[in-house]
Amino acid sequence: MRNMLRASIAAVALALAFPAAAQYTFAQPGQPPPQPVSVYNNLVRVNLGVGFYDSGWYNCYYGYYYGTCSSGSYTSFIPFVVGPQIDFNLGGPNNLSVGFDVLIGTVNASYYNNVGQYYSASKNVTVWEPTIDYVAKFGPPTQDTVGRFRVGGGMYIGPNSGIGGAFRIGGGASFLNSKRFGIGLDLVLEGGSYQGYWIGGLQLLASPEFHF
Repeated sequence: MRNMLRASIAAVALALAFPAAAQYTFAQPGQPPPQPVSVYNNLVRVNLGVGFYDSGWYNCYYGYYYGTCSSGSYTSFIPFVVGPQIDFNLGGPNNLSVGFDVLIGTVNASYYNNVGQYYSASKNVTVWEPTIDYVAKFGPPTQDTVGRFRVGGGMYIGPNSGIGGAFRIGGGASFLNSKRFGIGLDLVLEGGSYQGYWIGGLQLLASPEFHF
């Protein structure tokens, strides 16, 4: 009976000790113990790059034998792009990306009036663009290079309270993703309207990133 009691106590002690022992990994004799791996699921970046935008319209009439355009305009905008952006992980590859870009550059416009006279003008402008995107990331957070795809929308706020909006889609990658500091490269296509006129363009971005 006494031996059975001792065996029972020893079995209970081993059962209680096993979960605690499972938390530790023992190295080979003479080797340092393994270090814990840091996992970063969220990041903050500063977008830096350039954008290429254009817009145009024509007032045209098409008859039975010919077509004529009474007036029209073409506008181009190649701004420097800078702004913060933060990606919140929602679980797995799903992320919510919220940002705010500032587009600084010169608008070049050409215009034909209704009698065919040609005019051109240039103006320095600043456009503010808050953005929100869904971002899917491809690869575990412990991987150094992780690809990403984004889709979302942005709002344009320009001079004289001009407003507009655009649909956004793009792709890119984070390099040194498993480290605290890394860099991202992205290409983002945008299409929408500004003050009632169609506008389309793309952004090429290289972004320092802080992972947390």
